[in-house]
Amino acid sequence: MQKITSNISTEELQNGNRILGTFPEMVNSSIVFSGKGNVVFCEKGVKLINTSIIFNADNSIVYLCENKHDYKLNITLYNDNVFYSGKNNYFNGVLNIILSEQKHFIVGNNCLISFGIWVRNADPHLIYDVSTKKRVNPTKSIFIGDHVWLGQSAMILKGTEIESGSIIGAMSVVSGKKIPNNTLWAGNPAKKIKEQIFWDGSCVHSWTKDKTKKSQHNSDKSFIYNHKSREYVSFDDIDKNLDADHSIEKKINILTDLSLNTDKNRFVRNWNGVNETEKNGLFSKFRQHTKG
Repeated sequence: MQKITSNISTEELQNGNRILGTFPEMVNSSIVFSGKGNVVFCEKGVKLINTSIIFNADNSIVYLCENKHDYKLNITLYNDNVFYSGKNNYFNGVLNIILSEQKHFIVGNNCLISFGIWVRNADPHLIYDVSTKKRVNPTKSIFIGDHVWLGQSAMILKGTEIESGSIIGAMSVVSGKKIPNNTLWAGNPAKKIKEQIFWDGSCVHSWTKDKTKKSQHNSDKSFIYNHKSREYVSFDDIDKNLDADHSIEKKINILTDLSLNTDKNRFVRNWNGVNETEKNGLFSKFRQHTKG
């Protein structure tokens, strides 16, 4: 095991583990390598506060995009997992993540992540059907689009996909849901509360009556998303590319391409003609954004 708490040269890293890109600023933080062939890739402007990144096995990737806010993470990875965090996500508290069984967690840009949140892509114990004896609880990746607000103490579980502009209410449990853009979901289990909404990250805590009055109307369309983009990025295709037998370098290139994609509506499907069953997980194949 090798524990990193400050800047270290590549030559000092052991067992083929690497820290690439720009070495992050670390405050009360650590990166622990217990396996081999793992990579932390940081773009410029990455600062880790009260962060713990633990690689318990081999060949996993943590990719952190540039951020004007501090990263606050408690993440444990095992074999062949990928955690990707896009640009300028705000962490109000430490985000807790456990990734297992070669599956992943991808979060887009400009998200608001409250405190007490857990993300887990596995159950993790095994469940079988009595009749068929087949396993019924596979581990699944989790995807969150751009400008998504995760409320206090929400739990985001395997197979969840949340498109851009949406909100998950406080204390909600979201498991395997396919959540369209600009919708509000809440509860345990989470259900759709409202659609055709958008949210602004301004904080009302210290507002005066005048500010409250001015906030009653917002004509800004920046946080309203639609499916008209030609640069749609399929969550399924990201998953397939990361699951493929690519080298670590190839997977980093896939994540770098994702970081460079600036299309506003990249994580929004065309929901027209999609019935309720399909919305709960049976989608036809969309265009592959990143060629294998």
